Amino acid sequence: MRLRYCLLASVVPALLVLAAACSDDVKTVFPTSIASPGTPGVGGSPATAGGGGEFGESPKLGGNILTVAPAWAARVTQASTRTIDARSPRGVCASVTFDGLPENAQWFRMAVDGQEVTAKLTWLVKSTTDPKDGTVCYAPEQGLTVGKHQAAISVQNPRNLQEPTKQIVGWAFEVTP
Repeated sequence: MRLRYCLLASVVPALLVLAAACSDDVKTVFPTSIASPGTPGVGGSPATAGGGGEFGESPKLGGNILTVAPAWAARVTQASTRTIDARSPRGVCASVTFDGLPENAQWFRMAVDGQEVTAKLTWLVKSTTDPKDGTVCYAPEQGLTVGKHQAAISVQNPRNLQEPTKQIVGWAFEVTP
């Protein structure tokens, strides 16, 4: 019975992240406090700066999630998303800080295009002994497919999935040939 509860408790937050990544309306899934207006990402040309358009609202960065790549509303080539060297992954990435997180990387989950990819993440940290920050990437070897993509990264307590999620950042971008 306890194993069944643990499995259920781990699936519910994953479904929330997946639902967020699948939503066509980023503002609905990520409330104004999470997805507030800002400046568009590098290379982006949304309909209005920070005001929605074809890529939804720009994400609010800060807290434990400092940057995301490709940036919100960016248009990047497919070649730029291919991982050639595992020590330098490309794809969907985020620079994060572990400030206030006792277990570091265990607190981060990611979904891309409605699929949780947490088990496939690559972490880059300067030190394996009490790292302060790092970069996390979902880096498929073949790169991302051409088209629009949505991604979401969340920060939540891996030991208490009933606890409110600390932070969610969702964004959209486009991969071109």
